[in-house]
Amino acid sequence: MVNNTNNITLAKINNTFANELVKILNTDNKLQDSLGAKKSNISHNEFIIYNNHWSKVNNAEIFAILYKEIAIGTISLSHQNIKLKKAEIGYWISSKYWKKGYTSEAFSQILNYAKSKGIKHLSSKIKKDNIPSRKIWINKGSKIELIDDYFFVSMML
Repeated sequence: MVNNTNNITLAKINNTFANELVKILNTDNKLQDSLGAKKSNISHNEFIIYNNHWSKVNNAEIFAILYKEIAIGTISLSHQNIKLKKAEIGYWISSKYWKKGYTSEAFSQILNYAKSKGIKHLSSKIKKDNIPSRKIWINKGSKIELIDDYFFVSMML
């Protein structure tokens, strides 16, 4: 899937993109903190195996978010149920690229992709303190509900 707007594209994860993403996951302390991840040092193979397994278990497609052809994060369309026309969206991006509109652009592109698959209902769970992510969903007209420490967001396409 390729759609180029503001130098942001989405693409299937190849070996080059996987290496770039692994480097981010292993070195970006701000991102690790925001994801609630423990400091780790994952290998290229571990990254590929984990993503392939996660995609299979969650009926998901994971795309690299590219900025000028360099992988800066991922976005996924998961828990796809074409019969019920439902799916979930999840994403992360290197902290170096936060607050530049790149995740919003990737989000718009994944919405278009979901629409092309006939998906009508999208949802996600967002940590209460993740204000930028919440804004992305709100700016697209999503419903939002706070339960404990998470916002549950949903939208109709």
